[in-house]
Amino acid sequence: MKVTIPSSPPILRGLVTMALVLGPRKRFLWSLSVIYAIAFISLYVQVPGLYGKDGVLPVWKLVSGAADSRAATSRSALLSLTTLLSLSPELCLEIACLLGACLALSVALAEPLRDCVMFLGLWFLYLMVHQVGQVFLYFQWDSLLLEAGWLAVLVAPLHIRKWREVKAKPHDPSLFWLIRWLLFRLMFASGVVKLTSRCPTWWGLSALHYHYESQCIPTPLAWFAHQLPSWFQQLCVVQTYVIEIALPLLFFSPFRRHRLFAAYCQVCAYYLLVAHKTFSCQSLLFSMLGFLLKFYHCLLIYSV
Repeated sequence: MKVTIPSSPPILRGLVTMALVLGPRKRFLWSLSVIYAIAFISLYVQVPGLYGKDGVLPVWKLVSGAADSRAATSRSALLSLTTLLSLSPELCLEIACLLGACLALSVALAEPLRDCVMFLGLWFLYLMVHQVGQVFLYFQWDSLLLEAGWLAVLVAPLHIRKWREVKAKPHDPSLFWLIRWLLFRLMFASGVVKLTSRCPTWWGLSALHYHYESQCIPTPLAWFAHQLPSWFQQLCVVQTYVIEIALPLLFFSPFRRHRLFAAYCQVCAYYLLVAHKTFSCQSLLFSMLGFLLKFYHCLLIYSV
């Protein structure tokens, strides 16, 4: 909805701008803290089976240097914690997950704790886990959570030493450009990588003939999508290229209708994907970023 205040004094314009910026910032920080909590709790219950002594990929092998050299270079955070506490790598990994879950829940429940220092701690803890997560944490949503978490460090206020609600000044709306840029890179890179991989199925428009039955963690609707006619599958591949490569460019259009059209197309297309595939935390992350992208257009409407 367009906000117009003709001939409004500077103080009134400043109050409107503060309301516009502080509202989505609170939602962004709360949403991200909840997503952090879900991610940490989910990892904690899976640590014994995935990274335990007899797990699929025991973390002690990676920390001790038995893994390949590329992965060994990124082990320093957990290795330092293991050395400092004189505990096993698996136990340190569980401690990091528990600490992250408790910290994220505290931040979600107490608004005064939504501080840039707290979000920096959450980001560091998830980075520590991500460094030793190996193939199980190499998915797109794990990197997206780290990037969104770093943006939260920039967006969150600094009032950790004040144990009461603080009326923080709003950040410059230009910070929302970073969120818009993150969403653009997510979609644009997803489309371009399909072409740069030189996969004959993507170039031949036949990728969806195999995608539904080969994707990880499909939903029951994936079976019905797999039964669609061949011409429709090829049309969906073309639509994917348009939505992921062409439409994200409209995020930076000077025309508001173009930006809104691109945003709505992204959200609709994404939830069609969610209908036949499980995306873990990425569903919540994309919803949060999509909301902020839509809200950013409201900031552009209001002119001071």
